[in-house]
Amino acid sequence: MDLTDKVRAVVAANVAGDAAIAVSGGRDSMCLLDCVTRFRLIPTERLTAIHVNHMIRGAEADADEELVRRFCEERGVKCSVTRADIPALAKAHGRSTETEARLVRREVFAKFGGTVLTAHNKTDRTESVLMHIFRGCGINGLTGPTERDGFLVRPLIGCTRDEINEYVRLYRVPYSDDRTNAESDYARNYLRNKVLPLIRSRYPGVDDAVSRLGDAAKLVSRADGVTVSVGGSATVRTDGLDGSRVLAAMLAAGLTTDYTSEHIAAAVRLADARTGAGIDLPHGYRAEKESDCVRIYLKEDLPDEEHPFALGMTRFALGRYVLAERTDERVDKAGSIIDLGRLPSGAVLRTRRDGDVFTPFGGKRRSLGDWLIDKKVPRYLRSRLIYVADGREVLAVVGMAVGEALATGKDTTCAVRLTAGRDIRE
Repeated sequence: MDLTDKVRAVVAANVAGDAAIAVSGGRDSMCLLDCVTRFRLIPTERLTAIHVNHMIRGAEADADEELVRRFCEERGVKCSVTRADIPALAKAHGRSTETEARLVRREVFAKFGGTVLTAHNKTDRTESVLMHIFRGCGINGLTGPTERDGFLVRPLIGCTRDEINEYVRLYRVPYSDDRTNAESDYARNYLRNKVLPLIRSRYPGVDDAVSRLGDAAKLVSRADGVTVSVGGSATVRTDGLDGSRVLAAMLAAGLTTDYTSEHIAAAVRLADARTGAGIDLPHGYRAEKESDCVRIYLKEDLPDEEHPFALGMTRFALGRYVLAERTDERVDKAGSIIDLGRLPSGAVLRTRRDGDVFTPFGGKRRSLGDWLIDKKVPRYLRSRLIYVADGREVLAVVGMAVGEALATGKDTTCAVRLTAGRDIRE
């Protein structure tokens, strides 16, 4: 099969409704976008192109964005662009720009809410698997990117970079070359530019060999008992917990490299630890014992922060925000609608503080910590929540519960819906 046939087969097997294509403007993603639209593999009215401008390369990044916008306009495809200051976010979070960019892209793709096609190819898979091996991975790390991973679909995963180059030449597909790809400072670029050419000179079939290894690893890896939450954390039940299931949870949470056998063994031992015990893992991840499971998550606590309550959007550090909008609704089981007329004049939006108390609707006044424990709110999530408060009195847990003081009723004349989220466009 040629490239078009391979892409057609993957799309037919994995895409049923609306879909998006992640398009950087580079050769691979422009090849995928051209192939899908040129041969109508997905109807244009059901297709969206997603572009993330990482704001790393200044005018060059802006030119990539313009290339994608212009191509989409010519093909009649909806184009969704997100601008994220990756260097600033990486500095704020203490992560590398590579890691920050990957996390931002993953969040953007997840927000689409449907199938997202990416341009990872067979050569990318070789690079990923070898990087995992060099960093010290388990069985899951040998899998690398596959045809489908949750909502992500990779139609080019069976195509080599040479096949992509030939398609681009044949159909004269416009694309941009990222000059940083020629620099070997980044780990993947070093592997691509320095190491793999030497390997291919002796083993020209390395891409096919690594793909077979990845397929075999996928068959033997164990992911039973692992649950991934909306926030991206992964939990695995403590019953019969072993290293392979801890590895599966790490992979599901996004931690795929640089862990050691000591990390895995320590996470397994959490099965017999007290609730709340935990260990730190590479790249800002943490494993923590909950009542009947171990959770793997990326640490990202909000600093102590306070803002006057106001309608509209209130922004917090790390891209977090609260959106307060008037609504005609009065009852919301999600606990996000308050009676604005009952809000004290000095009320604020803030993060959690020691000594906070909360009176839930229909309940008794008690410490906020005790209420969160009773509601089984995971420890890792408590410091990420945003609260409506008046002094030490918490009046609402945004997106989770409204207290007695702000509950809506028959006399409510102005109801406001509170929504918490994270906006990476800074």
